[in-house]
Amino acid sequence: MVTILRDAGLSGLIESGELECLARGFVFTEGPLAFRDGSILFQDIKAEKTYRLAPDRSVQLFRDQTRSANGQTFGPGGSVIFCEQNGRRVSRMGVDGTQVQTIAETWSGGHLNSPNDIICRSDGVAFFTDPPYGVQPAGRSLHFQGVYALDLRECPSGPVEPRLVLDDFEKPNGLALSPDERTLYVCDTGRYHVRAFDLDVSGMVRTGSGRVFARMDPKTPGGPDGMKVDREGRVYVAVAEGVWVYEPDGQLLGILAVPARPSNLAWYDPDGCALFLTAVDAVYRVRVRTPGVLPPYQA
Repeated sequence: MVTILRDAGLSGLIESGELECLARGFVFTEGPLAFRDGSILFQDIKAEKTYRLAPDRSVQLFRDQTRSANGQTFGPGGSVIFCEQNGRRVSRMGVDGTQVQTIAETWSGGHLNSPNDIICRSDGVAFFTDPPYGVQPAGRSLHFQGVYALDLRECPSGPVEPRLVLDDFEKPNGLALSPDERTLYVCDTGRYHVRAFDLDVSGMVRTGSGRVFARMDPKTPGGPDGMKVDREGRVYVAVAEGVWVYEPDGQLLGILAVPARPSNLAWYDPDGCALFLTAVDAVYRVRVRTPGVLPPYQA
């Protein structure tokens, strides 16, 4: 049965009677990305592998030696854009896993720390976070943890330098955009909160618009990680204890309990009402009543 903690309306949004385990036996799952055909790519970061969950629920190895590929999204043209935690870069590949190439790996002469998660707006501007998880302190050349913008239309054949948009995080992690793409949400895992920022038409953060959207106080260690938004603007955040769901005004609706700490989320199914969860050694599925916001360039 689905278990809801601190229920303040979340139970009314859950359609499934149970949280279904789709596959297990991995080391540490992350970065789910759903295709229109119903298949999903997800990462096993510590094993440096990418897997494909097919519509028939079979699981196949998709890529090996991924340099700890993490968060991923679709770019213009349907290519897969992904962060490499240990590779310390943002890369692109074809939907078949071939033709991997670097998009971004430096800023202002310094090597990126450890790109973690990435999302893309409908105009082709992507945002990614750069915490230090994949690099030792002595190996860092950027001594801040930033959020960057990257115009994917400007890098058809080679790497470009990203644009720094935020630099005052302890450990920036998951990202999401509001349904109208005017608000950028960023998890700060180290500070146990999600911040919100207003964006202008060029993708720049409006000065002074940053505010704490929600604070987390789980009973066990584990700050906010991956994040997704539904079409009515609710924000779903992977945190210790489960998926924390917030109204657009930041009010907590409740926590969807998960057997192990979830790391990231993705919407799928033809109607967008299935939520796919990565959680340590397994991946799960639950149905909700409101469709999620799918990536604009979904392949």
